[in-house]
Amino acid sequence: MKPITQLVLPVLLAGCADVEDPDHSGGHTHGVTTTAVLYFTPEDGGETLSFSWSDPENDGDPVIDDILLPDASTHNHHDTLTYTLDVELWNDLEDPAEEVTPDIENTAEEHQVFFTGSAVESSATGNNDDAIISQEYDDADADGLPLGLASTITTLDWGSGALTVTLRHMPPENGEAVKTEGLAADVAADGFSAIGGEDDIQITFNIEVE
Repeated sequence: MKPITQLVLPVLLAGCADVEDPDHSGGHTHGVTTTAVLYFTPEDGGETLSFSWSDPENDGDPVIDDILLPDASTHNHHDTLTYTLDVELWNDLEDPAEEVTPDIENTAEEHQVFFTGSAVESSATGNNDDAIISQEYDDADADGLPLGLASTITTLDWGSGALTVTLRHMPPENGEAVKTEGLAADVAADGFSAIGGEDDIQITFNIEVE
């Protein structure tokens, strides 16, 4: 894991209750998320870059890395570089620390990761002339709907901005699925209030393409 650096932007953590919680509904089986790691691997080969958000005490005082992504330039204009992005989640309150990612994968029909912010163009932002990266989903649940633990990231230009990563939990309500097709477009049009469920985590990183 990349060494932790200073906190740069506000972060919201809304961890889910543990499975032992008798008042918790929706069959959600994973616990609190206290660490999130983003792994960027160049598509054409090269070193994997990792950047993390960490609140191991779950006390609302997280530390967060700046995301610094090289592009493919070797001269004075931008050349695109494509990365695979893998998101990994941990609960450090367990001893030993427990990886939460497999539980998200096992309940993929209730979860989706959304990528928003001033620096990104994605299905959850729509067109963004100021974007320095684009994001496309590389994984899906059993119904073919996007999950977001794996994505393709493409550098679009030099510059900096904000990248917000939101893991949304959307268990069925009254026997009806809450996770449905087109949720990212709904977020792009009207924000997260336009969709059901609640945020498990919502993390904002500073990101720079250099």
